[in-house]
Amino acid sequence: MTDPGAKSFYITTAIDYPNGAPHIGHSMEKVAADVMARFHRLLGDDVAFTMGLDENSQHIVTAAKTAGIETGPFTDEMDRVFRASWDALQISRSSWVRTTEPRHTVASQELFSRALANGDIYKSTYAGWYCPNCNNYYTEDELVDGRCPNHPSITPEWLEEENYFFALSKYSDFLRDHIAANPEFITPSTWTAEVMGLIESGLRDFSVSRRVKPDTEPWGVPVPGDPEHVLYVWFDALTTYLTGIGFPEDGGTSGRYWPADSQVIGKDILRFHTLYWPAMLASAGLPLPRRIAIHGFMTLEGRRISKTTGNVISPIEVVDEFGADPVRYYLMRDLSFSSDGDFSRSKLIRRYNDDLGNDLGNLLNRVVAMIGRYRGGVVPAASDGEAIEAELREIAANAHERAAHHIDQWQLNEALEEIWQLVRRANQYLEARKPWTLAKNEADAGLLDTTLYTAAEATRLAGLYLAPFIPGSADKIMAQLGLDPIADGDWTSKGTWGSADFGTVDPAGPLFPRIEVTE
Repeated sequence: MTDPGAKSFYITTAIDYPNGAPHIGHSMEKVAADVMARFHRLLGDDVAFTMGLDENSQHIVTAAKTAGIETGPFTDEMDRVFRASWDALQISRSSWVRTTEPRHTVASQELFSRALANGDIYKSTYAGWYCPNCNNYYTEDELVDGRCPNHPSITPEWLEEENYFFALSKYSDFLRDHIAANPEFITPSTWTAEVMGLIESGLRDFSVSRRVKPDTEPWGVPVPGDPEHVLYVWFDALTTYLTGIGFPEDGGTSGRYWPADSQVIGKDILRFHTLYWPAMLASAGLPLPRRIAIHGFMTLEGRRISKTTGNVISPIEVVDEFGADPVRYYLMRDLSFSSDGDFSRSKLIRRYNDDLGNDLGNLLNRVVAMIGRYRGGVVPAASDGEAIEAELREIAANAHERAAHHIDQWQLNEALEEIWQLVRRANQYLEARKPWTLAKNEADAGLLDTTLYTAAEATRLAGLYLAPFIPGSADKIMAQLGLDPIADGDWTSKGTWGSADFGTVDPAGPLFPRIEVTE
């Protein structure tokens, strides 16, 4: 049970269009957000973590028709597939929102009504090139060879209709000032120039409704007081982050968790989350999220991920082949929030064998086996040791501090590198101390005890620090060391040298059996 006095931490991911099954390109964002959520639980924070599906787009209606299925059953099946994918990757969400839920209708209509009451909603006619995949209008200049800049296979259609609009242009100075005064609002800072450029180029008011056409299925959240319109998908979808914590109730969970601490998105929806969303919140009298964490695109084996060309792979397929933790580790180790990245099966296998198998798995196996062989399975008490032990303790302390800093800054690959300094040095420590040689001389019994304890403690701490990234394997490390599973608050209470009591080790074979690669 969460301590009622614990600090709250709220994190969200972008909600996905369920017009087709998820692919590996969706996974980095979800795993990264999960790492952050798990890290804050380890700090002892009261964490809320919202994910979900954006079901109210006309694009979903079209996809259902193409599949020959009614829209409702189609979205139900997509909901099952998306949940299964994120469950396979062990994503520890606490809230899952479908935009077709009644509670979301209430939240969306409340946000709209507040903006209307504030004078920021008005009716007008809009004309522009509309991409159904982005749910966004583009000007002629923004198109690339007549196609959507984010979806090269889509030729936008010209739409002209009467809509409700949100007065985004009114908030230009507010947004510019907020970003300048809060440098961490956009993370990493590499994306700040792009956002400021959008502001300087002139913000345009944007459509927040779609007219219900007589020949189409009414699909979406009705505009309050005007059933001929439904809310435009971005005004509706962004409200999901409030729905997930109970908005618009007074106080309660929404009051506890809002504003969000981190909202994780891809660069293709940067403008909606760094400009539209803050302005909508300000119009509704709500505080802005503390941070929008933005990541780049992912390619697959060097090529653009595309359902059209068939260059896709399911997260479930990858997890079935390699396991959840190796996939999570690879995504966080080799990909960065500050740039685009590539998912490569050969690189995943290399990380699996070299880092997880040879470095981490071998360290655990050696430690547990030698404690079993030389001390009957009981982790011995130890003296402070000498300079070599002090150096390993210092490396562990640095990993504890620096990994926490890098995680907080969304530099997850750098956090893993800090932890791996400890893993590598622990292996080097065993090679330097040679416990297999110490065991041959009774006079070295005390030094052998110190060596075995030191190696076990370094392994324990590495496992704890890795828990946000590879949670299942971290618990297996603890189990083989004879310790309890990792629990909330352990980063603080058990994250320093000597802060946990060992018992009897419990060998369980290789943590990461080697993957044999044939040319």
